[in-house]
Amino acid sequence: MARRALWMILAASALAAAADNGSAVREIGWEDLLPAGQHHVPPVVVDHSGIPPANDFPPPASAAANVVDELDGKIVKLPGFIVPLDYVEGKVASALLVPYFGACIHMPPPPPNQIVHVKFDEPIDVDSIWDPVWITGKLGLERYASQIAEAGYSMRGQEVEEYRY
Repeated sequence: MARRALWMILAASALAAAADNGSAVREIGWEDLLPAGQHHVPPVVVDHSGIPPANDFPPPASAAANVVDELDGKIVKLPGFIVPLDYVEGKVASALLVPYFGACIHMPPPPPNQIVHVKFDEPIDVDSIWDPVWITGKLGLERYASQIAEAGYSMRGQEVEEYRY
């Protein structure tokens, strides 16, 4: 009986250690990417009656995004919309994950701590950018900046699945 109890204690310790090092998948929402005290910024309504010249758009937010340091290295599952960036043989190799459809396509983009730059372990097929997905992967704090937007978070995308309402 003592041997069985010892094995159970060792197994529980191993599971706790795995959870501590970020290997357990944690389902999060966009509000979890905001530091304490920071509130969610609603999407900006864009007037499409006339598109100003590119140089009239406001500059992107600072890359010095307020991020949640405790999420660094954690395996998370986050819902959102894919904005493809790079393709390899017709598949998406990297993308931005954003909280609402049209983010980063219309200016201004969400703040950097509401954008995740995802590099997929294996390029993925994207049937529709209009449909939300869940992406599971290891979250990091590496910044990404382009003409489209700045991302305050990075992710190694390991799994993509359809988001069901």
